[in-house]
Amino acid sequence: MKKLLPFLLLLAGACSRVEAPAPVGPLPDARQIAWQKLETYAFVHYGLNTFNDMEWGYGNTPASTFAPTDLDCDQWVRTLKAAGMKGVMLTAKHHDGFCLWPSAYTEYSVKNSPWRDGKGDMVRDLSDACRRHGLRFGIYLSPWDRNHAAYGSEEYVTYFHNQMRELLTNYGPLFEYWFDGANGGDGWYGGADETRSIDARSYYRYEDARRTINELQPEAVIFGGTCADIRWIGNEEGWAGQTNWSFVKGAGDQDVNDFTHGERDGDTWLPGEVDVSIRPGWFYHPREDAQLKSLSQLVDIYYHSVGRNANLLLNFPVDRSGRIAPADSARIMEWRRTLDAEFAHELLAEADVEADNVRGGARRFAPGRTTDGDWESYWATDDGVTAATLTIRFDAPRHVNRILLQEYIPLGQRVARFAVEWLDGSEWRPVETDEELTTIGYKRIIRFSGVETPALRVRFEEARGPLCICNVEAYDAPVLLEEPRIVRNGEGSVSLIAGDRGAEIRYTLDGSEPNAGSMRYEAPFPLPGKGEVRAIVLDPQNGRTSAVATRRFDIPCGAFRVRELADTERAKLFDGNPATAAYLPEGRMSCTFDTGAERTFTGFTYTPDAGRWGSGVVTRYRLQVDGETVAEGEFSNIVNNPVEQVVEFAPRRGRTLRFEALAIASGKAPGIAEFSVLTE
Repeated sequence: MKKLLPFLLLLAGACSRVEAPAPVGPLPDARQIAWQKLETYAFVHYGLNTFNDMEWGYGNTPASTFAPTDLDCDQWVRTLKAAGMKGVMLTAKHHDGFCLWPSAYTEYSVKNSPWRDGKGDMVRDLSDACRRHGLRFGIYLSPWDRNHAAYGSEEYVTYFHNQMRELLTNYGPLFEYWFDGANGGDGWYGGADETRSIDARSYYRYEDARRTINELQPEAVIFGGTCADIRWIGNEEGWAGQTNWSFVKGAGDQDVNDFTHGERDGDTWLPGEVDVSIRPGWFYHPREDAQLKSLSQLVDIYYHSVGRNANLLLNFPVDRSGRIAPADSARIMEWRRTLDAEFAHELLAEADVEADNVRGGARRFAPGRTTDGDWESYWATDDGVTAATLTIRFDAPRHVNRILLQEYIPLGQRVARFAVEWLDGSEWRPVETDEELTTIGYKRIIRFSGVETPALRVRFEEARGPLCICNVEAYDAPVLLEEPRIVRNGEGSVSLIAGDRGAEIRYTLDGSEPNAGSMRYEAPFPLPGKGEVRAIVLDPQNGRTSAVATRRFDIPCGAFRVRELADTERAKLFDGNPATAAYLPEGRMSCTFDTGAERTFTGFTYTPDAGRWGSGVVTRYRLQVDGETVAEGEFSNIVNNPVEQVVEFAPRRGRTLRFEALAIASGKAPGIAEFSVLTE
């Protein structure tokens, strides 16, 4: 043994001197790495649009319209911090040009509003609240300004840069600076009421803006323009591509060819940011109070953004009082509790980890580095080894349905394809997942059907260089116990939809309460007549259940002919989806339903277009059966609450129904998302 000791010490010394893998570019800078580690942060849209019930104001509304009664930035920040957000981005000026700070360069700002007698500064309030509660602060400044008379000229660009400098110097450290991509078009422009076009690439002098931002806010990353440090993900729906490279070809955001997936052969590190609102719109609209994203939608958004190598910028439309609305606050706290439960118990802390290749055999690159809780340490493979296997063995079989992987991105993003497998007896099987297992990057989280297994393994099949994996985690997430959705299409087929692939659905058709012993939902089933469906989501691991969802159906209407609509449009009225709507031909305010046989009608239901840009909401109506008026009235508050409206009337026998819009809230023709009848 004494003779072996010098050799072992020499070997250990040699191993400790093994060099780290060479970087595989492009590479992130320190700001981009710090930004990526934030993972989730909030957007707040607030301003004149809030009070004018608009998304894009024209810039022609008086500043006096801005009149919050109970504006409380501390309430925002307390709520967002409790929801796990690491920062807040504020729309300091949207396209209408109204400024939420008392800018020295315009009268179109809070200084000419009744709020705090014109002495308020909302940017200051929010930046101070963020500092008090330990959140980062960021700024959105719209390059487009539909109010400014000089927009389109060099004078406006000087104004724009002056305002930018105000925001960069007066409100403390910023973590992100946002330039919107909407540029030029119709506006008020100081009373000109015209359309103005600009070349967004050159007009705003983005390169000068970049130098100013880097000088005054060296920690801030830039979104948008020609000088971006991060990129738009290509949609506002809440998802990044399953393949998501953090680099692209080109020097700025406007050069990107594939926002959603990045570009494997890119030369610039430009990671993706997912921007999405908790409601359909970015600004508050009372009609969207019933249209919050569901809990399962928000959970999916997390997995489809942070879980796909992107950051999540989640928007909160502050209401007219000046607070995050109670329903929004309650929903985001549900989201936080759900994610906390999903990632509460990490399973790999006591697991054994081994790999079929370790860089130079050195302990500093051993596979155990992936589970040591230190992001700065990593398992690495030898030069030229771009395919290897990491195997994780538990001390006893465990139920697993999540795996989290991270690459050490200071050395670049490398993995291009991998597989996750579980040990079933003596056979390795692939996990069942909807995800395409390609890129990893800063973070990738895979949800899969739960398995009981003594071991997992990750086979890295293709990479751009030696592997550098700094973190692996596994979890057994509980089933999301959200009420299932019950939908029937025009043919009378009922679908039950859960928000979690690991859930079971149990249901009844006889009016009884569903439980673990009720019928298990396997596939859509026919309900050709009247009936009631009750359903629950069940966690098969522990027997816990959701609240009961109940839906009563009358006769299917899919066979009804609608004289004024083509069959493809008619189908939208009976598909069970309020996000698909049919619009009557322009100029026509009524439609006639031929039900195919005489029936005794006792009522009808109408659902308006619930989409973000839905219009044609019927506010006053008339319904006739075989030419005789049986109901006429108003859908009270339907604009602010565009949900299903139920109208009942005295029984009337007939075959045809004529639904007439006596008034619509907006648009040129009535829109109908869903229509059904009630029968005796």
